[in-house]
Amino acid sequence: MNYRRLEDLNERRRVRVVVAGTLVAVLAAIAYITLESWVSETSPTTITLGAVLLLACLTFPLSLAYAILRHRLFDIRVMIRQGLQYALARGALLSLVPALAAVFVLDLLLQRNQPLVVIMEARGWIYVGLGALALTAQAMRRPWLEALDRRFFREHYDAQRLLREVVEEVREARNFEQVAPRVVARIEAALHPEFVALVVREPHETQYRSRAAAPAGQAPPPLPADSRLMGLIRVLGKPLEVTLTESGWLQQQLPLEETDFLRRSRIDLLVPIAVAPERTEALLALGVKRSEEPYSGEDRDLLVAIAASLALLAEKPAPAAAPVSSRFGECPQCGNCYDTGSEQCAKEGARLNSVAIPRLLSERYCLERRLGRGGMGAVYEALDTALERRVAVKLIRDDLVGNAEAAERFRREARAAASFTHPHVVTVYDFGVAAGTHPFLVMELLSGVTLREELQQRKRLTAARTAEIVRGVCEALEAAQRRQLVHRDLKPENIFLARNETGEVTKVLDFGLAKFLATIPPVSGLMQAPTAGATADTKPGLLVGTLLYMSPEQLQGKPFDLSWDLWAVAVMAYEMFTGHHPFARPTTTEWQSAVLTASFTPMSTYFPDGPTRWQEFFTRAFAINPSERPASARMFLSELEQALSEPVIAKPSRA
Repeated sequence: MNYRRLEDLNERRRVRVVVAGTLVAVLAAIAYITLESWVSETSPTTITLGAVLLLACLTFPLSLAYAILRHRLFDIRVMIRQGLQYALARGALLSLVPALAAVFVLDLLLQRNQPLVVIMEARGWIYVGLGALALTAQAMRRPWLEALDRRFFREHYDAQRLLREVVEEVREARNFEQVAPRVVARIEAALHPEFVALVVREPHETQYRSRAAAPAGQAPPPLPADSRLMGLIRVLGKPLEVTLTESGWLQQQLPLEETDFLRRSRIDLLVPIAVAPERTEALLALGVKRSEEPYSGEDRDLLVAIAASLALLAEKPAPAAAPVSSRFGECPQCGNCYDTGSEQCAKEGARLNSVAIPRLLSERYCLERRLGRGGMGAVYEALDTALERRVAVKLIRDDLVGNAEAAERFRREARAAASFTHPHVVTVYDFGVAAGTHPFLVMELLSGVTLREELQQRKRLTAARTAEIVRGVCEALEAAQRRQLVHRDLKPENIFLARNETGEVTKVLDFGLAKFLATIPPVSGLMQAPTAGATADTKPGLLVGTLLYMSPEQLQGKPFDLSWDLWAVAVMAYEMFTGHHPFARPTTTEWQSAVLTASFTPMSTYFPDGPTRWQEFFTRAFAINPSERPASARMFLSELEQALSEPVIAKPSRA
């Protein structure tokens, strides 16, 4: 089960090597024991067979060693090297003063035949220097050792520094509600647990509910207020580590349903903030560390300090809130954002457009510049003031999402997208609703261009680059399918070619969000003219996706199937390789007929001397019957790479 969840191919390879070695060793051991018990007389054959089986038993340690050294299981070489370096450096610092004393004594012994006065006259300055050096080393030993620890345990020291900053930030804050999201975000960044949640219970409520959580959508389920666990926390008044071993005291104190709840929720540490049944109660709930290490005493002490500061803040009367503007100004030319009161752009001098949402979203994300607009809305570069990092914020258009029901549906889908992390999928950090009705997504900020922009600039791509981009898309689809996530709106606008120091990485945008786009009812007879941004919802009888990349089944309004995404990938692969849409037709009727009959423009139109395997692949990818197409993203990629491995014989002609 855990093996299926592994995304990294190297991790899968490590597991396969160790498991295969273990199976061979176990089978060999069973065979050897059976041979020893059944065969009474020894012979050269049985001796040889026994020796072979004994050697086979060594496959487990050999496979483990191979996985460690070749595939870096546990990264043991790095651990040993760093351990030796730390031991040698610490030993050198601790032995510096004794070494200087030993040099002094040794020098005196070597000069023992001379009077002490003569020795001091000749070498006194050396001894004074050694003494001064020894005193300096003794005085500086503690700072040097701390600096050494910081050098080798930087992550630990960074975590403690971040937590201390949180304590100071809470002490300076003026509002409990405002600082809560920042606190959980900073704790998550410092300690790297599976989740951090601030859970709160009002006096009239029966459960503790999450008020803020990081990562987004990863809060634990509601905690019952009348549970035995909460009674223990109220009595202890200090952090409670949830250790549910058979012999653990907590396991013996709690009823079975509560221990089952704790195991399912993956809560590892509970830190009380305010625990008094007659008033508002609050707790910090932390999940298991991703490194699976326990929380250290220093971690708990700093968390207690944070909780104490939050408790004091919660008791303060809330200050009168300054009026927050529900609008901001946006330059129509450069996209720069301004607070209310500005009338023109400082850069372009253009008159600002008024946008009917706050510039500071969720009291955390400050919009700075519009990056672009699309069918769903606009994307802005913003500053995450809690973690002081640049992010991308996607705001949904007013006419697409304008009611509470749609916002809640969007929230559920955003949580699913936020739980899906993959190297070829843009990471979703957070979700919120601005001005009560405007849902927004917070994502990683990428640098690069969309596939559409790349095609507009280059017209067509090489076979190698086409295969590389499709590989990233297919790997993302394969991983999403395992999580029951579907895209339904794959198109060049939703494929981003992110560029960084290491090169180019293909990123798929908007996973799981296409179902909340504007609805376009099906039309009897002819379809509406296909446009790149035309989309539709998933209600019965309604279309979904972008018309130019819809499969025949989509156009016919049939139930959703994975083949829809693969059809869109095939259209994009054709478009990248040839520079043209496979079903380009002068009229809407002809376009619709071409898609429904899978009559795409033959590859020979653009590559007269191209190999037949190109045409064969796209004939299969655009087959009318979905069962004749590649059955999975993995199979699609394999067949495409085999087809494109054929070299281009002649330059493409212009159509």
